[in-house]
Amino acid sequence: MSSNSRTRMAGVLFVLALLAVAAALIGAIGNYAVLDRPVLLGTLAASLVIVSGGLAFGGGTRGPVIAIGMIWTTVALVGYVNTWQVYARIPGPAGSGLEVRVLYDDWIIPDWALVVRKNDGLLTREWPLVERFSEEHDDGLPKVTWVDPAHVRLDDRPGDERSLWGGRTVVLDPGTGQPLDPAHPLHR
Repeated sequence: MSSNSRTRMAGVLFVLALLAVAAALIGAIGNYAVLDRPVLLGTLAASLVIVSGGLAFGGGTRGPVIAIGMIWTTVALVGYVNTWQVYARIPGPAGSGLEVRVLYDDWIIPDWALVVRKNDGLLTREWPLVERFSEEHDDGLPKVTWVDPAHVRLDDRPGDERSLWGGRTVVLDPGTGQPLDPAHPLHR
């Protein structure tokens, strides 16, 4: 490969790295579920920068390949250890495309979260309804009831005397599922 073509290829890879970073930012800022993968897209960007640097400076491929292997192994381990799982889905009113998802992570301390999801294919968005809270079991979860596409009610479970949720109603934008209350998401 000539020096000119290596430089050109390095430039293309660097631009792809910038696009990966831009996609991660758009996903995080816009709450787009498909693009909201900062660790994965950041790893992709770092890998592309390493390879483009190896090509641009002619240092060979052995160093970049080892570095990329180490980066992806670390990401795989982090992804394996820290993964949110969908514990339950509570569908919204028919035709709304909305649902509440109960997410669960049981790594060291069980963490729970509730998100409102607007299913739109690649433009699917998720908004925090109740951010992370830790409970040993799922008995701390609220009973979720859809009032209509613009309102979700969080109630205490029958027989739960702790009054954790107290029948809060969360107002949503029915088009996106985004909570409209400035004091949102609810924290526990």
